[in-house]
Amino acid sequence: MQSVIGILAIFSEHLLLRVSINTRILAYLADIFNVRLLFLISINLGSAEVIFELHFRVLYFLTMEMCCRVGLLSLFFLATEISGEGGPEILPFRFADDITLGGSVRALCAVKGIGKDMIFKWKKDGRLLENEKDNINFIFSEGLSVLNIKMLKQENIGNYTCEVRGPSGFSSFSTPLKIQVPLTWSIIPTDQKVAVGGRLLVHCSADGFPTPSYRWYRSRDIGKSNFIPVIGSNVKVFLNGSLMITNIASSDKGTYKCTAKNGVGQSLVQLITITVSVPARFEEKFGVVTAQKGESARLQCDAQGDQPLSVTWSNSSNTLSKTSGSGYEIFETLTPKGINSELIIRETLPQDGAIYSCLAENEHGRDERKVKLLIQEVPSPPPGVSVREVWTRSSSITWLVPYSGNSPISNYIVQYWRDHKGTRRLNEKTVPSSQTFAMIKNLRPGTSYIVTITAENSVGKSLPSDPAMLTTGEEEPDAPPMDISVHAKGTNTITVTWKAPPRENWNGQLEGYYVGYRVIDLSETYSYETEQFSPSLEHDHFLTNLMKGTKYGIIVKAFNAAGTGPPTQEILVSTLDGDLPASPKLYVQSTTRSTVTLKWNVDSPSHASVTGYTVQYRRESGRWHQATAVPSENDYYTVTGLQDETAYEFYVTAANKYGAGDPSEIITVITGDIDSGFASSLSGQRGHGYMDLAIIVPVAAAVAAVGVVVAVSCVWQRKIRLRHRLERAMSERTYTPYAGIPVGQVTVGQRFPDMDKTWPPGHSDNNPPLSNPDPYSAVPPRVQNGDLRKASSTQEMRTYFAQDARIQGLSGSKQDVRQIRNSQYSNSLK
Repeated sequence: MQSVIGILAIFSEHLLLRVSINTRILAYLADIFNVRLLFLISINLGSAEVIFELHFRVLYFLTMEMCCRVGLLSLFFLATEISGEGGPEILPFRFADDITLGGSVRALCAVKGIGKDMIFKWKKDGRLLENEKDNINFIFSEGLSVLNIKMLKQENIGNYTCEVRGPSGFSSFSTPLKIQVPLTWSIIPTDQKVAVGGRLLVHCSADGFPTPSYRWYRSRDIGKSNFIPVIGSNVKVFLNGSLMITNIASSDKGTYKCTAKNGVGQSLVQLITITVSVPARFEEKFGVVTAQKGESARLQCDAQGDQPLSVTWSNSSNTLSKTSGSGYEIFETLTPKGINSELIIRETLPQDGAIYSCLAENEHGRDERKVKLLIQEVPSPPPGVSVREVWTRSSSITWLVPYSGNSPISNYIVQYWRDHKGTRRLNEKTVPSSQTFAMIKNLRPGTSYIVTITAENSVGKSLPSDPAMLTTGEEEPDAPPMDISVHAKGTNTITVTWKAPPRENWNGQLEGYYVGYRVIDLSETYSYETEQFSPSLEHDHFLTNLMKGTKYGIIVKAFNAAGTGPPTQEILVSTLDGDLPASPKLYVQSTTRSTVTLKWNVDSPSHASVTGYTVQYRRESGRWHQATAVPSENDYYTVTGLQDETAYEFYVTAANKYGAGDPSEIITVITGDIDSGFASSLSGQRGHGYMDLAIIVPVAAAVAAVGVVVAVSCVWQRKIRLRHRLERAMSERTYTPYAGIPVGQVTVGQRFPDMDKTWPPGHSDNNPPLSNPDPYSAVPPRVQNGDLRKASSTQEMRTYFAQDARIQGLSGSKQDVRQIRNSQYSNSLK
């Protein structure tokens, strides 16, 4: 029984199952089955089948000792149900990750179900292992086998396979064994010496497990310890630790450090020194110098290399002396990298045109540079540049052949750029010398360009030609307006704001915008209104005479002389079901050094009852801050936390269930204790007692009440007179017939439209509508709930006015209403 318990402990150690079985539970099970053992097993649960398998084996051995046939039979049926049909299935196992040399390791190979008549074999890297050989031994039991390796060595690293053969077939399972081995040098890097421009490969390698990672560091100063990682386009560190440097420069010299580590034991570090020798060399092997006849010419050879370094000039086969020669001088100057030698010809002649050589030498090598002296000049600017044809995105340019400058012209360069202020982007197109025309493509429509032509030969480029101007044809804009936003401003009005498309997408000069709108779920086509183009940053447009409480889709399109651009994404907005609150009338009640108390009142109809107020404040020219929302039952608010003797601006906005109304006028207040008077709403100065709002408001209200009573009396008196006149006319039976209808066939003298039909809701006698309403024939019918209202005999005439018809002195057009509305709304937010 003890051997069985030991095998179960090994089995549980390698199953990757981590559920600790409480000792009290095991003791309780032992009491139930009258078993005299108590043990603790720590297992790792990988799946439900593995959990059941472990429980099955524990209960199996307990029931064997108890001879409980019923328990054994039930467990047998359960095991048979889980194990299923087919060959033996090996439970997965693996070795631990933190195994080190000299330690020990065990692996359990078990099959599902009751493993009877099973034959187990162990292999390493495909080779059959022998029991009790070296440091390896096996333990076999029914349905499982344990591999035990003691005193681990490096040669024990490998892939281990458990093979199981039974009556139902053959199975195998493999897992690798990794042993952590400290690093030891296999290849130690050594000092290196290399020439500039050469290639260097330094090997650095170590043995150990896991496989080590390598890093190279360098210090620019030999013998210094300020190491930094080795990086550069010419540097490569291989996975095996080798360092390769190509195209070595003198700056690559210094102290280098190779480090290898694998997380086991200490890392390996080795320092080396790389020395770079610089042989005599020229970075430029060939040069061309041009000079006009009679002018001086300067030929330079900048040699690099370790000192001592010498430079010798020659012309063909003649060596030029460094002493003063006939018509030339040689000057030499030491540089940090070598020496700079100059050959100066004081006055050039045609026979001076030749190839000059300079030879540089030092102990590490030699190099030669050749300089060609040309007595010639650059071409003259091409004449006769003209624009042949222009399209929307391309144009053809022609020119004449210029003076070549005694050297054949190799090519022409067409340079063009946009004609606008600010930074210009230069575009170039190279044309062979065999043609004197070019096609310029990829231009922007409706854009002005400046074009010049430059000729080039072996000496250089000419000056640009005289510029030619061209303007491409326009195309419709290829981008929609930006930052579009829509807001319902009432029951019949929507305001639309947007910004112009990016300038490069205009494809010409914008002439205006089309603002389209449609009723959602009622119409698929848009009705458009035109907004003329203006150079302002933001544009806006008011859509009026809309239906109450209706959802609309809004788009905006830009247009120019060529056509209309793409529309913006449709934005949905609904007109309000009711009116917004009126703008509050705001004044200051009192101030202290750190607080300002505001008071306001709002004249709103009952259907636009206020649900709350919002107070905004800021220091002059500062950011606006929102105070706590004020309930609708309050008409005052105290703003706290202000600075003394500081000017602040305030405004209040009223809101109802339909949204926020227009803000109040902005008032300016200077904080400070006030004994009497009030804080001026504009200047911030203290006023006199007779200007106190507590006095002004009651007096103004009383005067207004008297005015209303007088006005009502006058209107009533007028109506009484008109009624008396009508009664007298009716009593006399005088009728005025319609034109073209005989007298006597008319029962009514004249038909007038009902006042409630022709006078917009919300207007009073003191606020007449616009003077020029839309004509009766152009008035659209009313629509309610998406259906046209059926005409009736009582609806003879229908007259409609703009929502903002309270504005006096306008013609009644949408443009006039929009201008006044924009002005009022903008002034309220300033």
